[in-house]
Amino acid sequence: MATVKRTNQQVRENKGTIDRAKANAATEADIERWKREEGIDDEALVFTRFVPPLTDVHALRERLGLSQEEFAQRYMLSPRTIQEWEQQRREPSDAARVLLFAIANDPAAVAGALRPGKKLAPNKR
Repeated sequence: MATVKRTNQQVRENKGTIDRAKANAATEADIERWKREEGIDDEALVFTRFVPPLTDVHALRERLGLSQEEFAQRYMLSPRTIQEWEQQRREPSDAARVLLFAIANDPAAVAGALRPGKKLAPNKR
């Protein structure tokens, strides 16, 4: 199988060939019928992991009232990385997207967990 490489910009611009109206109108019965016709076995499908959508880092940082330097320091990131994300020269990795998602949902908890010198809780078994 050939590997197709595209830039992030090309991926964002690609509208795809999905018939959105058909997909939105599909019922569970339609989906089951299509799986039978295609020979798809749910048991053979691999686990799909959730990767949060891209976070608008600039908007998040502004909402928190932090400079790029303060945001980077609080969440143990490089200020240069923050700049790259905000200027859309780079996109956050999957792991960074998870971190940004957590920050967006509970910034105080994430900042507290990343506080320098914080001791790890003992592993209780």
